[in-house]
Amino acid sequence: MIKIEGKKVIVTGGVTEPGRTICEVLGQAGALLAMVDNDELKGKEICHGLSAKGINCRFLKADITKAKEVQAMVNTVLEDWEQVDILVNSAGEVSEGFITEITDQEWDDMINIHLKGTFLTCRTVLPHMIKQARGKIVNIASVEAKQGFPLAGVHYSAAKGGIMALTRQLALQVSPLGIHVNCVAPGPTEDEARLLSKTESQEELLAKIPLGRFARPEDIAYAVLFLASPMAEFLTGETIDINGGKYFT
Repeated sequence: MIKIEGKKVIVTGGVTEPGRTICEVLGQAGALLAMVDNDELKGKEICHGLSAKGINCRFLKADITKAKEVQAMVNTVLEDWEQVDILVNSAGEVSEGFITEITDQEWDDMINIHLKGTFLTCRTVLPHMIKQARGKIVNIASVEAKQGFPLAGVHYSAAKGGIMALTRQLALQVSPLGIHVNCVAPGPTEDEARLLSKTESQEELLAKIPLGRFARPEDIAYAVLFLASPMAEFLTGETIDINGGKYFT
């Protein structure tokens, strides 16, 4: 396995299925983890389970849509570690819905948790990475940002598309300063497939994926590990598709 021994890593959205798997894979690769989520009870439970496997993990409660909470979380990490080597933005949730059925609040919530949260964590961590003259940021987008898909509403696709654009532009700004910014765009997971619209069955969706299965959390996590590792030293501003070969609707 790729190693990132001793690297100090913040992972947001740690209680989601992809988030907890990302934490486990990075932890097994030797990282020191700060798992961040707004769900304290579940977060501490997951972090305790990872610690029982020998992974160096701590849980920090924060609402990443609120700048003050993000700043407090990063300050806590820096007080203990004095640096942040890797930031993984995996917080988020998928939601479906036809555009006329999406409320203003649902739109705002989706944009906030995905796009604003990614912006706030990047903005808060970057001054310290710039001071170090090194760092890795890995954002999580989605196949829904690139192509039409029955699983998600336009608010989800727009938020994930914004993350991809933020990744490209941020990489242009900070890569000359020694910081790599990349993105992973997973295809549909088994959990997301349960939110399928009534117009398409799981069998019909699987028929459009050449590898014949949905994305697994470890598929996403291994891509994150690669981008966070020294093996990706000449990659920045890139979005890696983890979609089983699905490039058309």
